[in-house]
Amino acid sequence: MTNEEIEKKIDSYSNNPSKMWELINFYINKSKREGNDEALFYGYRYASMSSSYPVNLKYADSALITAQKSKVKKILLDAYLSRGNINMAEEFYQKALTDILIANRLSQEYGNTYIFNKTIYIIAQNKIYLGQYEDAKKELLVCLKYFKDNLKNKTSLGRNYQMYYIYSLMSLIDTNTKLGQFSGNEALLREAFDYLKKNNLSQYVPYFITSEGITAYHLKDYKTAISKFSEALKLYNDQWEHNTEIFYLGLSYWQIGKRSLAIKYLDEIDKHYNKTKKLDPQFRPAYEILIKYYHSKGDTEKQLEYINKLMVLDRSYEKNYKYLYQRIVKEYDTEKLVAEKNRIENTLQNQRSFFITVFSLLMLGFLVFGFRIYREKQNYKKRFEEILSQQDTIRSKEEKPREDLTDNFSKEKFDYDFYNKIPGLNPIFVENILTQLEIFENENKFLNPQLSQKLLSEELGTNSTYFSKIINTYKGKTFTLYINDLRLDYIIDQLRHDVKYINMDVKELAFIAGFSSTENFSDNFRRKFDLKPSVFIKMMKEKL
Repeated sequence: MTNEEIEKKIDSYSNNPSKMWELINFYINKSKREGNDEALFYGYRYASMSSSYPVNLKYADSALITAQKSKVKKILLDAYLSRGNINMAEEFYQKALTDILIANRLSQEYGNTYIFNKTIYIIAQNKIYLGQYEDAKKELLVCLKYFKDNLKNKTSLGRNYQMYYIYSLMSLIDTNTKLGQFSGNEALLREAFDYLKKNNLSQYVPYFITSEGITAYHLKDYKTAISKFSEALKLYNDQWEHNTEIFYLGLSYWQIGKRSLAIKYLDEIDKHYNKTKKLDPQFRPAYEILIKYYHSKGDTEKQLEYINKLMVLDRSYEKNYKYLYQRIVKEYDTEKLVAEKNRIENTLQNQRSFFITVFSLLMLGFLVFGFRIYREKQNYKKRFEEILSQQDTIRSKEEKPREDLTDNFSKEKFDYDFYNKIPGLNPIFVENILTQLEIFENENKFLNPQLSQKLLSEELGTNSTYFSKIINTYKGKTFTLYINDLRLDYIIDQLRHDVKYINMDVKELAFIAGFSSTENFSDNFRRKFDLKPSVFIKMMKEKL
């Protein structure tokens, strides 16, 4: 694989960092083995462009040392230019300008028009930083023409006319927007989209869609702006944060009155600042809006937090962007921020005294509440023990009647008075129904979720009216309560004697017991036992 092929491969993996770094390291090691300083320079340059601070500057320094060692003029120029780019990205503007001006001077001496035009592009970026948009536009028109005119040239090692043509287009569109010259962008955007489509460069498309969105925002077409920024975010397929789209989505939603949604986006800008401790001056209005929003909500703590952050940012902007900072339109200047900060702090001081009183009352309330919780836990424990005791009694009674029944049959005795409690019903008929009910209970047929009074009465050979009277008289409750109580007693028995049930959730237990829903199960459990099923299960686990 030639070095040119390696570079093309690296470019193609811009959306796959692990693969990209694998090739970059291969490129560096291959160049070292071959003693090819020119190729090694380009390997280091790729590494510097693909890493973050401070590693990027270390690779940039290695690239410059390698270029000086090689004595190849074109890469020495590129080395200064590359390090200047990185210094500029890291906001070391004086160092960046020194490197860029060296590259500019050397490119004129060596007659390297490619590097010369790259320096013009970067000087334009520096003028944008200074707020000198008219001058920046003149520089951009020059370098854009050069890179466009050379697009058909066969790309040699280290030269990327195509990339800088696209970058120049982006920057010129952005500069026109800053100048309010939106009509000039229409032709540039058409040119960009046509070129990207023709050359299958879809990775750059969302950047220009964002440019359309910014233009729409400044023309107060907020609906279109939101659509464009949202589309761009969906199309990006890289590892970079795209704060510009997030910021303008926040501004657009704020303008159309969707303030809560706007704040969600602007909070993302704040998170980026919290993580990096850096923020481009163009995003400053995010904090002005955050301050206004939390002021309207009466949230002085948040308001003070954002005021303090904006004051820190302004000091940084004044130092690092001193020329551009003078041109920033500020709704909250330093004097207003200090006055608002002092007002909030005084308010908070008064609130502290109030909060101390409230806190004392709350502590008293918590003590009372804690005592109530303690008593409630004691009551839970008492109810738990009562439930277990009740279930033991039920089990013993269930066993005893079966023994008595055997004796009764053997002695052929019949308790006529016991079975003659319902006028109009034959005692023998009643005794037969009750015997069948006992079998029904012993075989756990009450677990059938489809069970109904009509269905069971027919199965036992009677009608619903007679059956209802027998249940009410001999079970002391309605049919529904009778069935639900049987189900609950069954579940309690399973929870006590089979550990697998302890680890089931309430929904599973309700299904096993035959209840129609979790809510129905829980309601009946509380009715019968005066305890939530979840509490009972927890106490059973503690008992194990």
